[in-house]
Amino acid sequence: MTRHPAFAVTSHLLTSYRHTWLDSVFNSFFLPLCLLVGVGWSVGQHVEDSAGLGTSYFAFVGAGLLAATVTQIAAAESAWAVFGGFEWSRIYHAMRLTPARPADIMTGHLMSIMARAILGGIGFLLLLPVFGIAESWTTLAVIPLLPLIALAAAAPVMGFSASISNAGMFDVLFRLGILPMSLFSGVYFPLTTLPDALHAAALALPLTHAVALTRMLVLDSFDTGSALLHITCLTAWALAGLLFARRAFDRRLAD
Repeated sequence: MTRHPAFAVTSHLLTSYRHTWLDSVFNSFFLPLCLLVGVGWSVGQHVEDSAGLGTSYFAFVGAGLLAATVTQIAAAESAWAVFGGFEWSRIYHAMRLTPARPADIMTGHLMSIMARAILGGIGFLLLLPVFGIAESWTTLAVIPLLPLIALAAAAPVMGFSASISNAGMFDVLFRLGILPMSLFSGVYFPLTTLPDALHAAALALPLTHAVALTRMLVLDSFDTGSALLHITCLTAWALAGLLFARRAFDRRLAD
């Protein structure tokens, strides 16, 4: 049976990743671990139990970093590698000489990005119980949600990467977009501590909903209504990002 072109693209990219995975270990594993210990544990020593978190600050940050790790891996892998496929290695143009359509190339690369983000998320999730976090069975429910979290971050960035002609634009994206999102999405402090305007803006960010969703599962504070809201918002980001990326790939790889 002939494989679908999108799966062939994914297989090719993941096979290549087998030879370069060590290069991503720091950003995918050690950097989140350093943040967990450096922020969650060290700062947590100075955060009193009465801070209104409902748990220790260490657990609060650990649960948030799980979503942040998946999001950051997905965003980073959707940036330079995608741009390079058009401008540097031009591997996408080579793929167009095969039966793969622009949509197949986009989908195949997106699936490989999601696989890497999900693996990073699972690796970090397995680390949390070592620190006494994520010991509830509800934590396992996070795993099937990791693809949605990864897609909500990867698809919009992939569309952006396919739309630009200058890699310098990534400085703008990450300094004015990804980095502020990482800081103001409730990973390190409750959103209720933000001014009203910033609080409202944060509620529009995908990471805000990813953090809230993973935190309620990891810390066993699940609420069905809130969970559905967060899933809906992440789905909206994912669908909008897919549409954006699809149009950008069609435009760049048109016959």
